[in-house]
Amino acid sequence: MKAKLESAKKDLQLERVENEDTSRRLAKAVEKLENSETARVMVESLVEPQKDGMLWMKHCRIISVANSVLNSVDLDQTVAHLLVTTRNDGYAQGYSECTHHVNNVLRVNWDTSRSATHGVDTEVVHAAAKTEYNNLHLPMMDLVTDALQADDFVAELKEVFPDEGDDDEDLE
Repeated sequence: MKAKLESAKKDLQLERVENEDTSRRLAKAVEKLENSETARVMVESLVEPQKDGMLWMKHCRIISVANSVLNSVDLDQTVAHLLVTTRNDGYAQGYSECTHHVNNVLRVNWDTSRSATHGVDTEVVHAAAKTEYNNLHLPMMDLVTDALQADDFVAELKEVFPDEGDDDEDLE
């Protein structure tokens, strides 16, 4: 009976050790679970403002950026000048070609002094207008570029393009 009692005590001691080991492993697993839940909540709190910023960009300010560029007075003036020089250069080249054909066919020296482009080097003017267009500098693009290089570019863009009575309800 004493041997059985000793054996039972050893079994009980072994069960206690196993129970403590299991409890310790369970506590570690619970701690890991709590840490992973904390990490998930922290990541969600970091991602949510980014989502809101992207929605703001998508629904509100991309259009503002495009409109600020497309409605730029500098762009309008440069494009208008380019169109005029293109038309003038095309007119001058067409007039020159037509004059050349008339001179060849009729064997005369056609008088071009009354041409609107007489004495004007329209190719040079047109090339200068193309260069002006290709090198056009829009200050708004500098603001956008600087904002996009910031860590919190959405906040920077919100300063450049403040909400002008836009309803935030569209974002939800």
